[in-house]
Amino acid sequence: MENPVPIPPARDVAALIAMADGFAATGDRARAFGLFDRATTLAPDYAPAWTGAGLALAALGRVGEAFAALCRARFLDPRLAATRNALGNILVTRGLLAEAAGEFAAATEATPGWWMPWVNLGLVAQHQGRPAAALAPLDHATALAPAEPETWHCLGTALQLLGRDAEAEAVLRRAIALDPRHLLAHANLGRALRAQNRLDEAAAAYAAALAIRPDHAETHWNLAVANFLRGDWAAGWDGAEWRWRVPNFPARPRGFAQKLWQGEAAPGKTLLLHAEQGFGDTIMMLRYLPLAAASGARLLLEVPAELLPVVVPWAAGLGAAVIAAGTPLPPFDLQCPLLSLPRAFATTPDTVPAAPYLRPAPAPASRWAARLPADGGPPRVVLVWAGRPTHANDTNRSIGLAGLAPLLAMPGLRFLSLQAGPRAADIAALGLGPQVEDLAPALADFGDTAAALARLDLLVSVDTAVLHLAGAIGTRCRALLPFAPDWRWLPGREDTPWYPTVRLLRQARPGDWSAPVAALAAELADLAFPAALAAE
Repeated sequence: MENPVPIPPARDVAALIAMADGFAATGDRARAFGLFDRATTLAPDYAPAWTGAGLALAALGRVGEAFAALCRARFLDPRLAATRNALGNILVTRGLLAEAAGEFAAATEATPGWWMPWVNLGLVAQHQGRPAAALAPLDHATALAPAEPETWHCLGTALQLLGRDAEAEAVLRRAIALDPRHLLAHANLGRALRAQNRLDEAAAAYAAALAIRPDHAETHWNLAVANFLRGDWAAGWDGAEWRWRVPNFPARPRGFAQKLWQGEAAPGKTLLLHAEQGFGDTIMMLRYLPLAAASGARLLLEVPAELLPVVVPWAAGLGAAVIAAGTPLPPFDLQCPLLSLPRAFATTPDTVPAAPYLRPAPAPASRWAARLPADGGPPRVVLVWAGRPTHANDTNRSIGLAGLAPLLAMPGLRFLSLQAGPRAADIAALGLGPQVEDLAPALADFGDTAAALARLDLLVSVDTAVLHLAGAIGTRCRALLPFAPDWRWLPGREDTPWYPTVRLLRQARPGDWSAPVAALAAELADLAFPAALAAE
């Protein structure tokens, strides 16, 4: 039988709190709360008792009760830093970032020498999308507690968000030196190294994180990305299956009871292939449908409704039934997410199914043939300069029309735009209407986009769904890629096994588009005056 814990005299509130603090320090949160609760009963106006109760309740996951107790403590004594810091933490979990920042600031004023609320102020600024504003409080935290690894780790994450990855690397290594088992410091060091294209070192940092916590899903995914870029696609495809366990990952598990199909023969079975991420990912993976059909299964393809106009006419030739995501599913026997298909077929850079594999549907193809006839005029160059603004990497992957503006005065070319979304307004904002014809208003759907792309001589695009669509139908493309590109673009090469008609133009330094724009200028000159250049 467990030995009973001696309880201080009933009226000795200070002793109760001291003992409760001891239990809290050892992780015995239930006993800690019991003692704090007794203290609040004996001294209902004593703020530290309510603070301790709130902290214990929060640790037990009883967040609503914790918030009430902490608010009571703040009312009784608003100068307690621990109270204000704990309230801020709860407000962060509720997404009330401005209110949380106010609590953390009050905690720093109450106890200026305590490092933790300074770190929390920096983290709130990061959550608000203001990493530059995070630097001052985080720098102050490292000065207050230079031996505390978490101060350096959080400073490193702010530097990463600012694209200062070499500085982030140094700071994260300091955190690791202080605590070699700091899981997230190892994981974020991997991210800082990957951003510098030091892929082998990044993989080693991720492996160190997984040695500490083998089930850390986000690190498995990040290691998979590094492996893709290193060319180790077998490890990459296996590691990518951890994406389903990553919190807040764009793809969420569907919870299907049907078995995951992994490339086996399936005669007489109905196989559901379902999209899971962006339009570009879906378009890229459609190349696997003929291979899946060869299994003998009846194919059921679920894709976003926006892609139906381009997918339905093509998939019909494979005998695949296509339905829009969000509509009720008919019965099926097996299922596979589209981005798990490369794993099912053990895809390597040498065995990627060939492109082109899509084609414009007849009706939009006819409309766009009339709008953009083969008239012998200047070569048509279509531009896409920005991706979806909500994409996590959009700041790095989008160049902006201003970055391409110096090329638009080049004679002998006709420039057009397929830029969608708010960045289409860049044409008017930069006064480039006379030089760039905007086709986007005439696009009803992806079917129109595919038909328009088929009428063009060259697409110049950042990493967007339009680039994937152009590559899938065989349009000649130039892809403008950031220094540390997405997982699918192998480093150190101009070509890509995914799309033979796409040439990759890469940044030589993070954030510097001068190298790809210079390479593009040379290609545009060759396109505009091929005969003249050949004669020189």
